[in-house]
Amino acid sequence: MRFIYIFLFSVLSFGIVAETSEQYTYRAEFFFGDIQEGKSYEDVKAQNMEYKKFLEEKGLQYGRSLFVPIWSGERKYDIIEYGYWPDGEEQYKEWGAYMNEYPAWAAENSEFDGQAVETKRSISMRGVRARGIRIPQDERDRFKFVDFQRCSFVTDGTMENLLDLNARVEASEIEMGNRAGYGVHYLMPYRGASPDTDYDFVIMRHYYSAKKRSDIVASYPEYRDMMNEKGYWDEFRANANCGSQSTYRVEWLYNTFTD
Repeated sequence: MRFIYIFLFSVLSFGIVAETSEQYTYRAEFFFGDIQEGKSYEDVKAQNMEYKKFLEEKGLQYGRSLFVPIWSGERKYDIIEYGYWPDGEEQYKEWGAYMNEYPAWAAENSEFDGQAVETKRSISMRGVRARGIRIPQDERDRFKFVDFQRCSFVTDGTMENLLDLNARVEASEIEMGNRAGYGVHYLMPYRGASPDTDYDFVIMRHYYSAKKRSDIVASYPEYRDMMNEKGYWDEFRANANCGSQSTYRVEWLYNTFTD
């Protein structure tokens, strides 16, 4: 397995046309667990939202989302609590405050007794937003679809090549005019990966609404022809191999650096 991170600290500029969206890096974490007996999804959400109060009081930059499996194959957990920071500096500020200040804050302010989720494992990742065409907030669903796909680099594959390719794919989709309403992120294991981890990165594709995902599916024949004619699929396969996809329901709860 080869981890290629050199792009993370460089300026992500590849001669992208002005119409495409920004590619940016960030840090992320995933907590895989089971909802405690007697608790519900809404209890998990309420406890996560309470933590936002602590973040705001301390001036910390952090975001949270919840993933629930839909079509995910065999699994050993009920829910994924997903957190993210704009950079590594903010990651360690937030974690430091969580370890050293949050216990006292929670003892004085929290309405919850214990955790709503029993965490079974966790992993930290470096992420990059590779491409996507956003839609207005008022057109987005509360619960959205998100797909995950594990991938590994081939011999000469690099993340720099993949990001350049994603920018060109997005520009072509903009020209098509019917592909709005999604985002694509690449996530690379950073801390907490198992010794037998057999992938280099995970592709996370999220859709802002069920309608937009349906529209994107309807436009697939045109998209397929474009990808074939421009050689984009061949270019991707020259850099990486990917396995099957799994699908989750996601609710983006908050982030304190853009809310």
